[in-house]
Amino acid sequence: MVMHRIRSSRGGQAMVEFALLVPVFFMMLIGLLDFGRAGFYYVASTSLARSAARQGAAYASQGTGFTDAQIVGMMAVQANAETIPLTQPVGCGTSTPPASLTSCYQPPIGQAYIFIDRSNFSTLPKFIKVSVIYRFDATTPMVRALVGTIYVRSTSSMETEF
Repeated sequence: MVMHRIRSSRGGQAMVEFALLVPVFFMMLIGLLDFGRAGFYYVASTSLARSAARQGAAYASQGTGFTDAQIVGMMAVQANAETIPLTQPVGCGTSTPPASLTSCYQPPIGQAYIFIDRSNFSTLPKFIKVSVIYRFDATTPMVRALVGTIYVRSTSSMETEF
């Protein structure tokens, strides 16, 4: 008695399923990486704001605080290490950005603006408030279409020592 094997066409079905699901899987994977990048930039901008407020609240060698230009210079070095171009915009003022960001407070894609607010220096205790705004755009077109531009905004406030 000779037994003949019956060939199955499941190999073709598996190939079609694979071809249909792989693009969806990779889009989800790259989208997840985009959200991870957004989280990284949130942590980095929070760290920059906190470090800048700490520098602004500390004594400088003259017995006074650091100037805004000195703080921006120190923070630009730290931001460069995290691949974030950091600048203080000209013409926007130094007050912290409003809840709805106007065009003056919107940095270019992949860059950050820093704002150093010393408006509470007239009363005691004196506080310095630093805000960092980073503009994040997702790499994946699908994620970019869903969430649009994300402005990562971090603010830190500290009491001065001088």
